Amino acid sequence: MLPRLYQLLWRLARPLLRRHRRLGEGFAERLAPPPWPRIHTGHASATPCRLWLHGASGGEAYLIRELALELAARQSSRPKFTLLCTSLTNQGLEILRQAQKDCPADSLELLPAYLPLDEPQIMRRAVRQVFGPQRPASPAVLALLETELWPGLLLACREYDLPTLILNGRLTEKSLRAYYPFRSFLRHLPPRRILASSPADQERFRSLFGSAAPCDLMPNIKFDRIRFEDAPPPVVPGSLIALASVREEEEALLVSCLPELLAQAPECAIALAPRHLHRLEAWEKRLQALNLPYIRAGSLQNLAPPPGQILLWDSFGNLHQVYRQASAVFVGGSLAPLGGQNFLEPLACGLIPCIGPSWQNFAWVGKEIFDLGLVRRINSIEELVPALLRLLHGGENKTLVRQKLEDYLAPRRGGTRMAVEALAEFL
Repeated sequence: MLPRLYQLLWRLARPLLRRHRRLGEGFAERLAPPPWPRIHTGHASATPCRLWLHGASGGEAYLIRELALELAARQSSRPKFTLLCTSLTNQGLEILRQAQKDCPADSLELLPAYLPLDEPQIMRRAVRQVFGPQRPASPAVLALLETELWPGLLLACREYDLPTLILNGRLTEKSLRAYYPFRSFLRHLPPRRILASSPADQERFRSLFGSAAPCDLMPNIKFDRIRFEDAPPPVVPGSLIALASVREEEEALLVSCLPELLAQAPECAIALAPRHLHRLEAWEKRLQALNLPYIRAGSLQNLAPPPGQILLWDSFGNLHQVYRQASAVFVGGSLAPLGGQNFLEPLACGLIPCIGPSWQNFAWVGKEIFDLGLVRRINSIEELVPALLRLLHGGENKTLVRQKLEDYLAPRRGGTRMAVEALAEFL
């Protein structure tokens, strides 16, 4: 009864979903019409996939990229196989398309695609188009990154007898409360195995699935994603202050700080990077209303705005270019109760970040990173400008900061290898 009701609700919601800001992108592809998932290759007939990796958006797509590169390295002396990688968002799909270019084509064929709508009939069609009309004789598996419990997809996999895994599993208290009323239904569709990224996440998964799904621990793949590169000589006159991954809910707070920050640090330029690029026009209106000078980053030949200028960052996935040049940084998603954004990336560039009080999305990093002084926390917007000025003039040695981070990361790496070994057990 419940699957039929679920099917009906999705079918009724289609007109609304077609106009949805995110799901409306590539809507026709999300219905999984043939030749999905090979819509972008232009042909339908090809070897069925053996592995399907899915992640919600940009952050999870980067994790998929790590897994794909590791799989490609292990396939160098083995027969080539096909890997489907899906995402819900356009940003995630762009990252997967880049991963397709990064993976050696002679080791695996990576297919990037939007995740179909979770309407059970659509998911049944999608699973059969990915793995073949009948359950293949060769092993195949679906792996979900972090928190992606789609009932229609899980139901289609159970009917197809396709094993599912959850890798780098993360389940917040909020998500657990949302799923908990449906736990009886979900326990009929359990993953074959869960690898959770923290003890707290492990307990929440166990609360949801009970004994139906074995749940073990793994290091978070995000620790493996941190790369250490030599920072180039500064190309900006004076210094650069970065306000990075700013969320919509923080805009009114942060825009009020900009005049004071420019006044207190007249030798600096400010790089302002919204978390979602569709907020760029809203930021331009806010800056124009305050008569603040700004320029879009895409219009510059290099990262060299003059002092007193606001650089509006208008591309996704390359914040490291800002961090390598900056002298002080605030990482958003943390002033409003949003759980925080990635504050490890600036650390890899030797830059101690400042964040707000909300950082539960990154609880897996561990509180010890604050004890080491590698991240600074503020409690309110009133503390932001003084905190940035202290970082700006603190003269922290970037080489020393990076060394402290490397020491912190060393015992926490290895999640990518463990996840690929878990996949290998099923493949």
